[in-house]
Amino acid sequence: MFIGFAANAQDRIYLRNGDVLEAKVSEVGTRDIAYKKADNPDGPNYKIARGEVLRIEYENGSEDIINRGEVRMKNGKVEKVKYGRNIVAFAPVQLTNAGIGFGLSYERVLDKRGIISFYLPAAVGFNNQNTSVYSSSTGTYVNENEVFTGYMVMPGVKIYPTGSKGKVRYSVGPSIAALFNREQQGSRFVGYDNQGYPLYAPVNVDRFALGVIVNNTLNMQPTPRLYLGLELGLGMSYINQINGSKDGQTGFAQFAFKLGYRF
Repeated sequence: MFIGFAANAQDRIYLRNGDVLEAKVSEVGTRDIAYKKADNPDGPNYKIARGEVLRIEYENGSEDIINRGEVRMKNGKVEKVKYGRNIVAFAPVQLTNAGIGFGLSYERVLDKRGIISFYLPAAVGFNNQNTSVYSSSTGTYVNENEVFTGYMVMPGVKIYPTGSKGKVRYSVGPSIAALFNREQQGSRFVGYDNQGYPLYAPVNVDRFALGVIVNNTLNMQPTPRLYLGLELGLGMSYINQINGSKDGQTGFAQFAFKLGYRF
């Protein structure tokens, strides 16, 4: 038996395999869902099994939950799972050009379907460097170590092809990447030892780089409030300066595991 209704606007059918069908839904039945392709409204009717469908989003903004994986029970009744528009996350482990450290991020969903989000991640990295002085007479170092701190900020967007509402969702999106980092580059003469041999020490420099990075994220939401994420980003700089002087192009890379709260 089918429950029929008019569908004069474009709808979206979200499938369990992650695909999204652009369609005009004509009937929702107990076993099948009937629809026409959005780019061929005068064409034939197609059917798809209800078991393959997560939900249907209609052009007017309303939504039908088809798969119970997207609903929950409350007081013996089925209700829709509501996902918040904001995600605040902490990365206890984050690897960036600045070194190994930690990160924080904020995400804001911009549309009703959860396709596009504003995304603002930031990371602090720590890099243990050997700042020893080298003696050319003995061929040894006077051992010293220093921990350098660097920062990486990446404001941008996340695009969810199948929407951000669900237990597991993939997203991809470009961000502007800004790197502020201290590092070592070459060595410099610092004087002579007691025997008149030259001494050399590493040169510490400050790097500023600005460019674009593309982040790919596996977003997991075991509950509507709990957020887990695995993220990998790769990119390239357009501005790269060392102590204020222009340097060659450099690459960007970052990886993070995130724990967050959605509200």
